[in-house]
Order: sequence, then C-alpha cells, then structure tokens
Amino acid sequence: MRQGGSPERIRLGSLIAIREAKIAGFSIAEMLVVMLIMSFIVIGVPAIHFKKNEVKTKRSLHGRFECYYNGNTLMSYYVNEEGASETPAVGGEGCKFTPPKNAVYLLIHAVGGGGGGSTFTGSKTVSPKTENNTYTTANDFPEWMREVQGFGKLPLPTTMPPSYVGKRQGSYATIRYGLAGKAGQTQSIFFPKLTNVEITMQPGKGGGLGQPGEATIVKFNGEDVPILKAEGGAGGTGSGDYPMWLDGRGSICQVKELEGRKQNLSDFTDSIEMDENTDMVSRITDIQAGSGGAGGYGNITTDYNVTYTIRAGGTGTDVDVSNYVNKITCDDPSRCEDGTQSDTCAAQAGKNGAVVILW
Repeated sequence: MRQGGSPERIRLGSLIAIREAKIAGFSIAEMLVVMLIMSFIVIGVPAIHFKKNEVKTKRSLHGRFECYYNGNTLMSYYVNEEGASETPAVGGEGCKFTPPKNAVYLLIHAVGGGGGGSTFTGSKTVSPKTENNTYTTANDFPEWMREVQGFGKLPLPTTMPPSYVGKRQGSYATIRYGLAGKAGQTQSIFFPKLTNVEITMQPGKGGGLGQPGEATIVKFNGEDVPILKAEGGAGGTGSGDYPMWLDGRGSICQVKELEGRKQNLSDFTDSIEMDENTDMVSRITDIQAGSGGAGGYGNITTDYNVTYTIRAGGTGTDVDVSNYVNKITCDDPSRCEDGTQSDTCAAQAGKNGAVVILW
C-alpha cells in the first residue's frame, strides 16, 4: 500500500503545524519586552527592601579626656560636643576615665616627664683682648672682614699684590653653660572599641636640675601591668664653654641659641589637637608637656663694644670699619627663660608628662 499522501496534503499539514507553533510561543520582540519588565522588578526589589528595613542610628559623640598637672595639682579635663568639665583628680591615685559606650574608637596618647637641664660652675669670664693679623688673599679674611668687603669699604691697597691688616679690639668672654634635659618619650595606642573598662592614668613628673623625668603609666582597671608606659627623659649632664667677642649684649644670643643648651621641646602636642574649628580644644597644648629643661648659662647684662679697623699694607693707616660689621641682635638679650634679668640664668626643671584620650 502506498504510504504518505498527495503533495497538497503534505503542504497543508506543514502550514497547520507552523501556525500552531506561532500560537504556542513568543516572538523575539515579545520576549525582549518581558525581559525589560522583569529587569525593572529586579532593580526595584533591593530598594524597597532597604527602605522597609532602614535602621536609624545616632552618630556617636566625639570628645577628649586629658590628664595633666596644673602646677602641682593633677587635673582631669573632659569635653565632648555637648559640653566640658575640669576637676582635680581625686585621692592622689591618678586620673580615671570610663570610655563612652557609643565610642567607635579610642586613641590614647601619653608622654613621660622631661629631664631637667644641668647647672654650671664658673658662670663667665670677661677680659680685654686684641686680635691683629695680616691677610694677603680674600680667602683668608675672617667673617667680619668679608662683611666689610661686601659693603665695598675695604681701604685702597698700597702694595701689589695687596695685603691688609685686620684688627679687632675689645672684650672677650668665655661663657659657661649647662646641657638641656631630654624630652619624655611619646607613646600611643589605638583601640577600635572598648567596653567595661576603667582607664587609670598617672603622668610622670618632670625631673629636677640634672635629673631624669618620671615615666607616665596608663592601666586598665588598676591592673599591675600597664597598657602604655612612656618613659621619662634623661637629665642634662655636664657643662661646656663658649668663647666669643662681646660686641654688645646681643652677643649672648650665641649662647642662648646653642642647641645643646636650649630646651628640648616634646612633639607630644603635635598629634593631640582635633580640627582647629572644633570647640573641643585642648587644655595642654601650651604647657609643653614632656619637654626637657634648658641648661643654665652665664648671662651678660653690661654693654660691651668691639672696635674693628683695617689697614692697607705698606704705609696705609687704620680705617675704622665698625659700622660695616654685622652685629648680633635679639629680643631681650639679657633676659633669662624664667623672665628675670641676671648675670647667671638658672637651669630649668623638666616639664611634667600628660595623657590625652581621643574618641
């Protein structure tokens, strides 16, 4: 028996099958529209979810706590964005502080007491002196003759090659000075969060003359082992001599500014101040916490002058060039660090240590 059908029946069956397939499926355009609608739904779901579940939290208040000495009294200073309070530490057991529960971090800074500067013996000696030398080349000129040369005031040479006789005459001094104490050590520690602790702080005292400063101790809950210990600075030891011409009292600035004698400032306050526009200002940025004391020195409270003359070689005459030599000047050259005016300036004790907590 012959299978299949006529060509007309076969074509008719294929058309019917294609029509049924179109009815059962989607066109590409329809599918793209469906996908676009679904994408809007997917994008919108997270936004709706978070909007429904948003939790409102209050920002934690920032602030500072400082423990420091005001004279011999240990003080506690607390300040945040809502207000401030300052009270003496109670009972001589150091400062105590409980971190706020909503503080998201805690930064503790500590500095040890500074060492005291050393004193000196002998103070100073002052005596007359004359210095008279011949110079044949400008490379040999002392500094004061180079200054005169810079003003164009050298006498005309009378010999070839030219030579000059430089002369200075006046008072010459040897000043005794002590060495400064070292600044206390600065230590810091950071905590992402602290709860259920009481922080106790005992800032170290500054050292007396030539003596080291005490260490600053920070503990949790009064435990024996500190979480932070900033060592005190070493005391200044020994003394030195500084010879110089006394060309007015300003000459003493050469000694006052000697690095080995000057007060060693601590870098502690560089890292404890908050934004300059905040009301939570520090109480200790001006007390030089942890700084080492300056060494003492012999002062000059009497006016002295040096006369400078230059003579061209040969038959030249002495020419006074004192007005063309730069004089050393400074504010209050006879004033000591403690504000007094004296022939001897005393050494300084070291500055007390301190602790600052920021959150």
